Amino acid sequence: MPRILKPVALAVAAALALAGCSSNAGSDSPSASAAPTPAAAPATGITVEGTGYEFTAPEGWEVPADFSLPGADVIVADLTDSDGFADNVNVFLSPAGELAPDQVESMGVGELEGAGATEVTVRDRIVVAESESAHISAGLSSNGADYLIEQYYVTQDGQTYVVTFSFSPTVSQPDRDELSESVLATWNWS
Repeated sequence: MPRILKPVALAVAAALALAGCSSNAGSDSPSASAAPTPAAAPATGITVEGTGYEFTAPEGWEVPADFSLPGADVIVADLTDSDGFADNVNVFLSPAGELAPDQVESMGVGELEGAGATEVTVRDRIVVAESESAHISAGLSSNGADYLIEQYYVTQDGQTYVVTFSFSPTVSQPDRDELSESVLATWNWS
């Protein structure tokens, strides 16, 4: 079975550190209608329920039975991944409550770089379940393994959900975007 790195939370923890540096004030960002919705076909795997939301995982992905990620609300992984790294998605609830996209974009790069991330890039925003989400990509290394993340910040009713997709470095940017967007296209509030 490929491994899932526990330090995948590093990227999330770094992003959550934004909470200590920012207020929960509203955003001067463009309205959600200015950003596109996910363009990929919706994922068709299992339905995953979290605190106030649900989404559909990619076909074949599952909740790891013997794995916990402290602080994670959910984690789902491709346990059949043949390259030794289990691509996965995890969701954390921001302890600061709501983070506006402009807050994430203005401070997220420095926070992630400070936590050891490389090639941190603010990507175009995307609308997920009527919430305009910031999107940050980065590279990380842990226990001798390199991996890439696509991180989204989805907000509903004063709570931001940090959704982190982690991939082995062999997964191309277009493939990472397609898989991430296929899951985000299924995101629903419950």
